[in-house]
Amino acid sequence: MFGSDKEKGSIEMIIAMVLSGTIGYFVVSAEQSYWNVVFLRCVIGALCLLGYVLVTKQLTKEVFKGPVFMTILLGGIALVGNWVLLFASFDYIPFSISIIAYHLQPLMLVLLSAVLYRQYPSKAILLWLAIAVVGLWLVVGIPYQEIVAVIFAQESNQAVFGLLLALGAAFLYTITTLMTKKVSQVPSGVVAVIQIFFGGLFLLPWVDFAHFPETSSSWGNILFLGVVNTGFMYVIMYDAFQRLSTTLIAILSFIYPVVALFVDFIAFEHTISMLQTLGIVLILTAVSAVKFDWKLGKLFSTPKQKVS
Repeated sequence: MFGSDKEKGSIEMIIAMVLSGTIGYFVVSAEQSYWNVVFLRCVIGALCLLGYVLVTKQLTKEVFKGPVFMTILLGGIALVGNWVLLFASFDYIPFSISIIAYHLQPLMLVLLSAVLYRQYPSKAILLWLAIAVVGLWLVVGIPYQEIVAVIFAQESNQAVFGLLLALGAAFLYTITTLMTKKVSQVPSGVVAVIQIFFGGLFLLPWVDFAHFPETSSSWGNILFLGVVNTGFMYVIMYDAFQRLSTTLIAILSFIYPVVALFVDFIAFEHTISMLQTLGIVLILTAVSAVKFDWKLGKLFSTPKQKVS
């Protein structure tokens, strides 16, 4: 069905990023605190994943061997820590600035891979990543003056702390990605169920059990988050992590904010400006360039004329 691991991983990553782009809609529609939503998402997702790995007989004794299990567990701690830091950053800086800082994660992934594994990106890759970051800036639609104003405001210490929280979240997500790649011999469903199960346990102190959903619509949104946007999404996303290079994972991650913008437009009728449209074009161009290995020389070279 798939020509190669790269092809299968790319399709899985694209689907996972499209699903990620819809998460905000279901979180808002659930009308619950962030902590309750994430906890219920973990519980429902872990149950679905547990059923999946048991039916497919993926859960073997090999998984619980010391080094392998510890690597998976560390990735899970980083995953939950990334959620906590990102949500905490919203209390200190505007949501839009948090999202820009958080989505610098693809750059961190490429740079950290270069440091740890000597997987040095080419100049072309760095250029496409830079173009994708510019596209992200335009998609979020936040002027640089606002960021400067936040950082240098009277409460600058709080603003800087908020930025550090969002960047810390991005860094922890990068660690999760690298830890998942490191245990590529373990089925992605097994990695996901262990990490999400321990994630749910970690979140217990912040859960407001007295204010769980009371309507069927709220439960419907949370069930979708748990079953589709956690159970299914993490299986294919982790499988993609194990199949793809860090560079391709990084660039395909930029699909997430593009989808989120369209969901915002369709569900909440927020208009898309010309600058945001330009940002979408830049991101999709950068994604296509890396995915299909466009050569800069070929793009900008002029065809040679035949001499008669």
